[in-house]
Amino acid sequence: MRTNGLVARIALAGATTLFVGCSPAVHGYLLSHRGDTELLIPPGVTLPANGALEVKLLHARKAPFSRSGCEIERDPISIRWSGSTAYVRDKPGSGLLGFGQGSTREQPVVLDPRGSVSGQPIALDPLQSINDLRKDLIGLEANGCLRGGEGQRLAATIAEKFPFQPFLAYLLRFGAFDLNQFIDLTPDFRLRIVYPKYSENASQRKQIKGVETVYYKIAPEQKDGRVRIIAAAQKSANQVVSPFPPSSAYFRLFLKRSNSSKDPITVAIILSSKDRKSLDDATKALDASAEASCRAVLSPDANCILFPPLTGVNAEIRVRVNGKEAFAELGARVDQLIHEVGDYDAPRSVEVKRLFDRRLVPIKTDSDNKELLALILMPGDEVNYR
Repeated sequence: MRTNGLVARIALAGATTLFVGCSPAVHGYLLSHRGDTELLIPPGVTLPANGALEVKLLHARKAPFSRSGCEIERDPISIRWSGSTAYVRDKPGSGLLGFGQGSTREQPVVLDPRGSVSGQPIALDPLQSINDLRKDLIGLEANGCLRGGEGQRLAATIAEKFPFQPFLAYLLRFGAFDLNQFIDLTPDFRLRIVYPKYSENASQRKQIKGVETVYYKIAPEQKDGRVRIIAAAQKSANQVVSPFPPSSAYFRLFLKRSNSSKDPITVAIILSSKDRKSLDDATKALDASAEASCRAVLSPDANCILFPPLTGVNAEIRVRVNGKEAFAELGARVDQLIHEVGDYDAPRSVEVKRLFDRRLVPIKTDSDNKELLALILMPGDEVNYR
């Protein structure tokens, strides 16, 4: 789906509707506060003084598509359709935009490297609601309302065009790891797998003597959401055979903790299949199992890869730092990225640019650099600091 800015704004009874169409003027995002709520406001969006906000997304799907049963009515967001145009609206009183009842944010919000929310900073409701909204969007493909791959693209577009709190936009795009226990592997990521290398001593006991790091590119196979995972680069001459079946088109990464042993450990598992239904069925079976094992996956149409203990499996997004390509763990903040590239001192100044309609635009703030340093990174972000 391609849209190019804002062309009009119309006040309706109790709501402001923003038309996302064709406009050459793209100024930048604004990281701003409405009361206790921090919002990342997209270019051209003006928040209403009260009432609800509705964003109109042109060309949100391609024909043919079902004409009925495609609406989504879920707190705090509802979605209705007129042909290929989607109308995305926050519900009055949801607190999504920082006024009304039911505010969805409490300070502070902290994400761990896997993208999960740690501590006790927020209630479960906004996590569950946004996570379910993402599932609803992808589910529209099954009943013919969207074509293959359009659900995830629409979720990413809504996350880009709607003035969400930054962590909610992140959750809408990638899902809530705390709730799902998995991440859908898409071309937004690359995989970094660190295998332990063992040596045997005189007593025949294995000892770790080093690691083998392999990077995998996740490439789009078609425009319907199917992907291929292919080895991109290795740090040593020893080649590791790719564990990913070439027949699979959909992949999910799990970090699952086994509850069946006296010493529970967390292991990485990747499920894959030719179709989404088989992947969903395998996901349900693995999720229901207390054991972190592929034995729970019985579907002949799904593949299950269990990585050995001590093997590190991470999904990373591509960004740029001071003009150079870099990769950040899913859920990482700007300050964590700066630390990872080797700068341990707090920067004197920082600038962040983010994609909007496939163009990088600046993120401005009505506060100071601390707001930008705490911002959750998205694929394609560009960070410059000194």
